[in-house]
Amino acid sequence: MKHDKRKTHGIHYTPPELAAFLARVTAKHICRDGGIVEILDPACGGGSLLQAMVGAMPSAVHSRLCLFGFETDREAIQQAESALSHCRVRSIQLQELDFLSLEGTSSVFRNSRQRGLFDGEESDYLVRFDAVVANPPYVRTQVLGSHRSRQLARQFDLTGRVDLYHAFVKAMAATLKPGGVLGLLTSNRFLTVKSGAALRRLFRTEFELEEVYDMGDTKLFDAAVLPVVVVCRRKCPSATSRCTFVRVYEYRNDQTSPLADHSCRSALDALLDRRVKGIVRTPKGTYTVERGTLLAGGPEDVWSLTTPESREWLRVVEANRACSFGDLSFVRVGIKTTADKVFLRDDWSSLPVEQQPEDPLLRPLITHSIAGRWRPDRPPGAARVLYPHVVKDGRRVPIALDDYPRASSYLTAHRQRLQRRKYVMDAGRQWYEIWVPHNPDEWQRPKIVFPDIAEVPRCFLDRSGAVVNGDCYWITLKNGIEEGWLLMMLAVANSSFIAKYYDVLFHNKLYAGRRRFMTQYVKEFPLPTMESRVGRQIVALASRLVDGSPEGNDESALDALVWQAFGLREEIRRQV
Repeated sequence: MKHDKRKTHGIHYTPPELAAFLARVTAKHICRDGGIVEILDPACGGGSLLQAMVGAMPSAVHSRLCLFGFETDREAIQQAESALSHCRVRSIQLQELDFLSLEGTSSVFRNSRQRGLFDGEESDYLVRFDAVVANPPYVRTQVLGSHRSRQLARQFDLTGRVDLYHAFVKAMAATLKPGGVLGLLTSNRFLTVKSGAALRRLFRTEFELEEVYDMGDTKLFDAAVLPVVVVCRRKCPSATSRCTFVRVYEYRNDQTSPLADHSCRSALDALLDRRVKGIVRTPKGTYTVERGTLLAGGPEDVWSLTTPESREWLRVVEANRACSFGDLSFVRVGIKTTADKVFLRDDWSSLPVEQQPEDPLLRPLITHSIAGRWRPDRPPGAARVLYPHVVKDGRRVPIALDDYPRASSYLTAHRQRLQRRKYVMDAGRQWYEIWVPHNPDEWQRPKIVFPDIAEVPRCFLDRSGAVVNGDCYWITLKNGIEEGWLLMMLAVANSSFIAKYYDVLFHNKLYAGRRRFMTQYVKEFPLPTMESRVGRQIVALASRLVDGSPEGNDESALDALVWQAFGLREEIRRQV
């Protein structure tokens, strides 16, 4: 399949070894007693998952096994027919159709009455499956388009941001018998991001969760997404609520845990062996395997892995928490121009003089490339942003172009490009505005700045008044909060303690161990009291690190103070 078609339709076929893993962890939960066992793959591609399910089911069940597959690609259907032709099962039915369509599904009914697959009512006419196994298309809202997203939201009663695989999960729930098993391979994004709340809520209300396998940055899947496997069953009166959670990520050399004596043929074998946890060597790399249970308080809370040790660790932290970052400050992403090539440049002086924007509108810009710890690696200024907003009568307003003729000439030269941002004008804004500019007065306040993606925290204090770009986040104190708290936040944010806290509760990591530092996480970061002796020491030492004082250049001492402020003894630091 061509790459552009795969990207547009979110299609990534399941590798055989991953298909076998998904089939194995799904099959063990399927009820095999009695009569026919009916299994559906709603986006079957070349049939690898259905073929793997046959291999995972006991041979004694094969004569009672009925396989169903839907697929929109005719070539893939032919591949699936060929792959499954050697399977000695009761029946195989493959159809070229869109699983989410309301029409053309008559052959999955035991009678010939033409009805939609998701008409909403339990029906004797509709096949209710014992299991659904799926690697559904992964298409995010941005690619799916607002019209299709709204259509799916209405069709499947979804709220919030709707990605294509959200609709698949809701639809798959409708096709399962009570107690029927869903084995799902998809992106792990929904586990921890705010936009995944609708899907997490759907899982908690429609299913009983059995097992979650977060495969992180293991490169087990040929796609940009990091995969997760979720095994659950449609809710029924006898269901239980305990869910095991296993996580495997590439081992990072900077981690302090000693190498454990585990060797496996693959990361997937390590996941299947319940005795294996810690550091695991395989021919393709070294990984960290964690085992625990799912921690998810409310229906929309992020999902994290918890163990008795991590729960005790968090208990100690909470006992020493005075407040959170969000209690005292605003945590915001930087500006979003949605036209960076127009607004962000480092060569403004090379333009014709009549198109060089007036100096008051060209502001220094902070990007992730200058982010250091405590202080920026270099002053902002190489890149500058054309910032067409001012404050008038206490409100942010766009500039009057007549007041700035050179900026007006430049912006007018790019008007066609800027007016393609139809959403700007639909919001009642001027065509030349930055989409997310924030309040210009706020840039002048002391602020903590940090990159949105970093392997370790890289937070620094900025007093330059520079604008923060959208590849960074920034923190300013709420009115009336003592400025010392900004230094306390900076110390905590740069500590190894907060990296551990992040991993225990959020663990939103990309490849190569890079963490996503976003508002939804940072506002929850805890703060110890500033009134204690240790609290005062933290603020004083953080101030010296920010100023670059030679006598205060001991990060390790400050790091140890942060751990101490949260009541964490050395042995507790090592355990989690």
